[in-house]
Amino acid sequence: MSTFAVFGMTRGYAISSARRQVPTRIRGEDLTPEEWEAAVNIRADAIMNGSRIIQLCKPFDAPQFAHEFIRLMREQEECRDLCIRARAPKKDATGQPLKNKKTGAPVIGWQDWKAA
Repeated sequence: MSTFAVFGMTRGYAISSARRQVPTRIRGEDLTPEEWEAAVNIRADAIMNGSRIIQLCKPFDAPQFAHEFIRLMREQEECRDLCIRARAPKKDATGQPLKNKKTGAPVIGWQDWKAA
């Protein structure tokens, strides 16, 4: 059974990530709350303009649930690069499945999913 998840970036995640990254002191001086919020918004804008994506939800059993999640996310908040990925064996450049060197089991990871 396949597992599907939605990957991308949302404004809410960018702001929470920026809050963790922006310091409250710069050059030995405390920032005022307004200055800190402005710095957080600048950092959140930089994250939204970047190319990094994250897993936005817990895995779904079927791709139609992932499509529904994407539709709801687009209605609720600013987001970018939303895509569906499925857990599948990773493949090398020749198309052969990668195997764990120690156990010989196939290496499983998130792969872009295309509707058939």
